[in-house]
Amino acid sequence: KTYFFLTHKIKNGNININPTADTMTDTKKMTKTPTKAAAKGATDKTTAKKKSKSRKSAKPNFNTYIYRVLKETHPGIGISKKSMGIMNDFVVDMMDKLASEAKHDLHIRGKEKTLREWHLNTATRLVLPGELREHGVNEGTKAIHKFNSHKKKK
Repeated sequence: KTYFFLTHKIKNGNININPTADTMTDTKKMTKTPTKAAAKGATDKTTAKKKSKSRKSAKPNFNTYIYRVLKETHPGIGISKKSMGIMNDFVVDMMDKLASEAKHDLHIRGKEKTLREWHLNTATRLVLPGELREHGVNEGTKAIHKFNSHKKKK
């Protein structure tokens, strides 16, 4: 950063503003330097603002759920970090495909703005292949019934 220290000289009723080397050293002596704590606080605030602006949205993380399902199905088997990353990417990709297909179905069907159970059901039927499709539809229907029965109890 370059700072220009200006001196004001009045000549013949006109004000001339000229940066000069002599006034730079005088002005540096005269100005108060901030304390280290104040300077650190000022830089922390500016860097905090920069970090929040440049931060990208967080990628969804399904690692805990993948691990729970693995332990339910095969309790003796573990999974490496790299394999977990691959599985997480797979699940995120599937969720993205299902959501985009449900959104597309929502726009085709009409003016409605709310995703309903049958939008996701249709998306599941279109995106997932073979036997996985049937399991997906069955598990989704079971989850909706469980949610609605729990909701009625309250």
